[in-house]
Amino acid sequence: MTNRTLTTLILRIAGIYLFTKIFDHFGTYFFSVYGTATMARFDELLSEPIDKFYFTGTFLTIANIVVSLFLFIKADWISKKLVKTESEIKTELNPKSLTKVILLTVGVVWLAKMIYLLPDLIEYCTKLISRLNGNEEIEMPDFALANYILKAVLTLIIIFRIEKISNWIIKKI
Repeated sequence: MTNRTLTTLILRIAGIYLFTKIFDHFGTYFFSVYGTATMARFDELLSEPIDKFYFTGTFLTIANIVVSLFLFIKADWISKKLVKTESEIKTELNPKSLTKVILLTVGVVWLAKMIYLLPDLIEYCTKLISRLNGNEEIEMPDFALANYILKAVLTLIIIFRIEKISNWIIKKI
């Protein structure tokens, strides 16, 4: 396997993963918007917030579909642009390389989760700022800020210090 082939494979998997994320929010987003919009009583009271929520969510869903399909269909073209020289990948399985793979996998999964939860963090921060400015009527969303910050710090440490962490783990074995 070459590095360009591996990059193509990773891009296609990322496209499929991004496409499947649409179905995670399909029920909660579309059914809540259309269900609320069909009720005449709520339609008059919430027309502006629902319109903003509807257009923003619809735009993000369409953008998600376009980006995921682009990643899946154009993975070869992207990998040729990203990887200029094609070389054979040779690895041997030893404790150090296995430790690096495990650490990198954990780091990448946590990084993806941090990016996925970024809108929730922004919403939490805006409501917290509004509440600190004296608006006591704001209801705070259920968001584990300390957990988010801790995982973000650990993710960055794992990704940028993977060599030192794997050496330390190997010494302990």
